[in-house]
Amino acid sequence: MTALMRPLRPLADWWRQASLPMRLGVGSGLVVLIGLTGLTPIMMQGLALAWPYAALVAAVGWGRSGFGFGPLGLLIGFGFAQDIAATAPLGSFALINLLTYGTSSFLYQMFDSERSQGIVLGLPIVLLLIGFIFVWSLASLVSGHPERVQPLLSALITTAVLQAIIGPLFDLGRAPGLDGGGGL
Repeated sequence: MTALMRPLRPLADWWRQASLPMRLGVGSGLVVLIGLTGLTPIMMQGLALAWPYAALVAAVGWGRSGFGFGPLGLLIGFGFAQDIAATAPLGSFALINLLTYGTSSFLYQMFDSERSQGIVLGLPIVLLLIGFIFVWSLASLVSGHPERVQPLLSALITTAVLQAIIGPLFDLGRAPGLDGGGGL
């Protein structure tokens, strides 16, 4: 396993030393890239694949470092873009992103003072589940009836896989409560 990780070591060292604006920029670029790619329907054996909610991955990851105006503004912008792409009521995904970001910031500050392995692995999944509960609740409220859960479960699974792959790239490098949060 160590031999496989050796080529990535310079990249990991660079990431540890990357500035806060650089980390926000890389995370934002990933959200935009995944979001734009998601506008193209992807079919597999006649079924449309559920696309992950990259902005929720960002909200969970950026919330780990506490509140900051940079992540707040980006999550609002991503939310409005997602509202337009999904023809949802304007502001609904921005609200979901901000609720998820606030919950993430609150729970990480409460539980993750020393970044234990249990919290690092388990809390993002719990936070994504909470984010999808926000999505389902708002969709049900807007439609006037409880929405089907199955399509959201498919998206939750793909989002959880995405979280496992790129989630660490949204860590802004600060523990909650230190240096005033996510900065900018």
